[in-house]
Amino acid sequence: MKKIFNIILFLNVSLLLFSQNTNNDTVINLSLEQCVKMAVDNSFDLKIAEQTLQKAQAEKKAAFSQYFPKISANANATYMFKDLKVIQSIDKILPDFDISNVNMDATVKELIQNGLNELRSQIVGAWKPIEISLKGAFFAGISLQQPIYVGGRIVTGNKMAKTGVEMAKENINLKQSEAIVEAQKMYWLYVSVREKVKLVKSYQLLLAELEKMLTNVVDVQMINRNELMKVQVQHNAVNLQVKQAQAGLELSRMALCQMIGVGYGSQITPTDTIVEVSEFNELPANDAVKDRPEYKLMQKVIQMKEGEMHLTRGEYLPTVALTATYGYMGNLEIMGTKDKPHNISNVMGVVSVPISAWWEGSKKIKSAKTDRNIAQLEFEKNSQLMELEIKQATYNAVNAYENVKNAELALEQAKENLRISTDRYSVQMETITDLMMAQSGWQTAYSNLIDARIDYRIKEIEFLKAIGKLE
Repeated sequence: MKKIFNIILFLNVSLLLFSQNTNNDTVINLSLEQCVKMAVDNSFDLKIAEQTLQKAQAEKKAAFSQYFPKISANANATYMFKDLKVIQSIDKILPDFDISNVNMDATVKELIQNGLNELRSQIVGAWKPIEISLKGAFFAGISLQQPIYVGGRIVTGNKMAKTGVEMAKENINLKQSEAIVEAQKMYWLYVSVREKVKLVKSYQLLLAELEKMLTNVVDVQMINRNELMKVQVQHNAVNLQVKQAQAGLELSRMALCQMIGVGYGSQITPTDTIVEVSEFNELPANDAVKDRPEYKLMQKVIQMKEGEMHLTRGEYLPTVALTATYGYMGNLEIMGTKDKPHNISNVMGVVSVPISAWWEGSKKIKSAKTDRNIAQLEFEKNSQLMELEIKQATYNAVNAYENVKNAELALEQAKENLRISTDRYSVQMETITDLMMAQSGWQTAYSNLIDARIDYRIKEIEFLKAIGKLE
């Protein structure tokens, strides 16, 4: 039994360790194209934008349903404890039996008039109120309501719903372009940090070899120990740089993992590490701003504000509707006699004309027009800002290319300077300080070239986003 328990424990521990190794040591060979695709698929902003599109499409269908009649089934029952008494008296309803305008003998006329008056009195006295009992009366039927004219609100609502769908689609394009830009920036940042880690490690190795060489020379007392200490101080400083660079690499790796939707323990190896730089001579079109999703979104906002203005006006216009009902009412008791169910189907037209609400309506319409004017002004302001952004992005891309060329030239000069310093130091014509300065200059020049190339790629992608050509 103990042996079986040990075997089970060993298997559980092995599976746990294997699971941890799988999660932490997963190696991903990641190209720039794969990085962008995974980042777009994992973008929460893009997922929210897609859900917003689905919502807008549902609202568009709901708005279209307003064109169709509304059909509803109705049923109710009533129990009134006290019966209704209708037409308590017919004295005011029954006309007078007056024959004063009839031409006849006066004596005969008087006798007839007296008889008619007596007859009317008897009829009025004999009248009994109509009693209607609603104890258990019911109504059941189907009603149909069809709007014919409601101030143009149905048409306007459908136009606004269609515009809402178009806005949601443009918002998806905007979020997708933003995800692409951020993915490329993060990818090239990770590549940059990896290259800098390699660079500082190579410098670390160079100093280690120099320190080893000087240690051997100091041991035989061929140089002053102070020369060795200068190298050791620089070596310790570079060791600290290596640790800082490795920490930055780890943070950028985890940020990239989060962006593309993989575990934080995944080890990412970028496959696109060669930054190709060509002269930037692309000039944006004069109307490039119109290709940006932000520009199109602002146009749609103006259309929505115009729709809101028409909706507000429509609330204070006459409305025309048609209502039809097919139903039965039954279980009525009239004068103690149960009545059979009656069909009370009917068709009714309704016209409603607002009268006293026009003062309030005029102010609301004015407010809606003001909102539309504000949207127009914001559109014009932001359009100018986007045109300025395009000019800045163009300048930044051109300047980034020039920085790459300058950095390449500086690196060539630093290499030549390091070669000369190494040769001069080998024949004791330079101090160790001069040699280390040349080595540090080469490292700085190489680091600047890495930054310049990465910055060029970033400025290039920002330029494409600014002119709305990012795919």
